[in-house]
Amino acid sequence: MRYFSLKALLIAALSIGFSLSGFAENAYWTEFGNQPVYIQQVNGRSKQTLKFIDYKDGMLVAEITIDGSVGEMSLPVSESMVKTLRLDLGEIQKANKLIQRGNYAGAVKVLRQKVYPLVKFTEVPELFSQLHSPVRSLISSLISAGELAEADDLLSRIALDKVDIKYSQLSIQLMNAYLAEEAFKAAGRIAGQLPKSGAYASNISQVVNAADALRGAGEYEAVIPLYKEIESSVPEDVRKNVRMWLAYSLVLADRVDEASPMIDSMQEPAPNDRLFSLYKLLQGSREHRNKQYGQALDVLTRGFVRAQTSYVWVPEMLYLIGDCYKQAKDPTAARNVWFEITALYPDSPWATRAAESLSKLPKPEPAPPSS
Repeated sequence: MRYFSLKALLIAALSIGFSLSGFAENAYWTEFGNQPVYIQQVNGRSKQTLKFIDYKDGMLVAEITIDGSVGEMSLPVSESMVKTLRLDLGEIQKANKLIQRGNYAGAVKVLRQKVYPLVKFTEVPELFSQLHSPVRSLISSLISAGELAEADDLLSRIALDKVDIKYSQLSIQLMNAYLAEEAFKAAGRIAGQLPKSGAYASNISQVVNAADALRGAGEYEAVIPLYKEIESSVPEDVRKNVRMWLAYSLVLADRVDEASPMIDSMQEPAPNDRLFSLYKLLQGSREHRNKQYGQALDVLTRGFVRAQTSYVWVPEMLYLIGDCYKQAKDPTAARNVWFEITALYPDSPWATRAAESLSKLPKPEPAPPSS
């Protein structure tokens, strides 16, 4: 398992106040974030350096000095205008070479001072690629270098629903890095912040994957609001599936009273329907939670025989079946079922749970010697 770098932890510890990401400020933002952005504008033989200070109402706002007086001018962001702008890309090119060599920490050091001031302008249209590419390179390099807290802070300053989906993809990269670190609450927060409608609908599948991982890790309270949000965003043909997972997570979070009306309102799928076994998992988990282990075993078994091994919920179903056997004082059957999970689904979080449960079972009696 990897750990947050000392620098990332210090940034978090020294934060002043809190934002959605947990860090209102970081040391680098204080140093570089509000520095001015100078961009050269080239029109034919005419060149001038503009000091950009803001982006609002679709216009880049530049500070200008005329006869000793400081004023502002607003420039509409158009394709023709962008073609006249030139960012100093010397450091960016140096960083790209470091990235190509896998030296992400080195690239971060090169990029910070140049790129931090650009973060304020990420709502500028994507056609200004000279601005967006360095910002995304810095955030991606931070994640690859393990500087997750700093990447989190920068992404929290970007309105994901107002920028290109490539920024959402960086958030997903960070979310997955948090999952790998078992920082489940942070991963759940990022999944909740991702835009999911319109042009961002492709984010939904990644959020569902994160929700599955959180559920497998037992982070039910983190996953319940995700499923509630996803339920209102997904197409009708997927909604039934998500609603079942929501009800199931409520059951596992000991919120059976909240889950029961949802379960009772669902129509049982036909036995040949893919969702039949998921529905039986939902019913069986409620019986299991209510300590009706015999009934739970019957319902779960009926769902299991209709399932295919590729269904993502099968390891969970097997785990509960094994626990029903354990509660029925049949450790041999429980051992067989839990061992099957570790053998067939070694990468599933339920395999980890099964292995832990196996270690707590009494050791099997040795076979009597043959006569």
